[in-house]
Amino acid sequence: MPSVPTTITVRVIAVGGKFLGDDIGGAEVTIRDVYTGQLLAAGRTRGGSGPAALMTTPLTRTQPIPVADPPNNDACRFDATLPLETPRLVEISARGPLAAPQSANRVSATTWFYPGCNISPGGGQREDGFLLEIPGLMVQVLEPPAHYLPTNPDPSQPIPIRANVTMMCGCPISNATSTPWPETDFDVVATIASQGRTTDVPLRYDPHAPGGAPSQFFWDKWAPGSLGVYEITVRAYQKSTGNTGVGFTTVNLMS
Repeated sequence: MPSVPTTITVRVIAVGGKFLGDDIGGAEVTIRDVYTGQLLAAGRTRGGSGPAALMTTPLTRTQPIPVADPPNNDACRFDATLPLETPRLVEISARGPLAAPQSANRVSATTWFYPGCNISPGGGQREDGFLLEIPGLMVQVLEPPAHYLPTNPDPSQPIPIRANVTMMCGCPISNATSTPWPETDFDVVATIASQGRTTDVPLRYDPHAPGGAPSQFFWDKWAPGSLGVYEITVRAYQKSTGNTGVGFTTVNLMS
């Protein structure tokens, strides 16, 4: 049969959060034939994180997720048109957020793609298109920076540990009573390892973070106690969803 242009719209959303928009780098999308591995389309989602009221809009199981918030924050999307001659089983994958590669996750799903049967808004199709959910949390260790190497190391002096923790869509965690992401829903812990020994340090939400920035978790009472190389792993866990994220840094205290 002759080829038929067939369209698909892919959107990527954070588990427990909003869409991965341009403000967090979006997500990389690839579409491949399952049987041959042929790359059929690839690109990046473009657009916003979706409607401001997305987290408070009640939905039934069959209702599409709201995507329209004109003119500037329509939910991000990747559109592709494939010339299909026969039905194809395709794998659609997404990796993101691209602005935080250390925290990025990859998800995929397979579906049949039939010539002329579009999976995109319009013509009675769901407005949210083909939806992929990215689990996890974005964790960036801000202090100490990687390979922190003070000129005159003093292991008796505390070294502050600070991490920025957000949803995968970049949505902030705060102590506001109205937020969908209250800081009480998150456990953030730094595990410090050196010479076979480990120490767990709790990071607390910092309502007085520099610049008033939300999503900051901080501890300023860890003192190494001796010279050496320390590996710091910061893990964040959202109790209501199971979302988990990890960040890394190192401290180099050498005489």
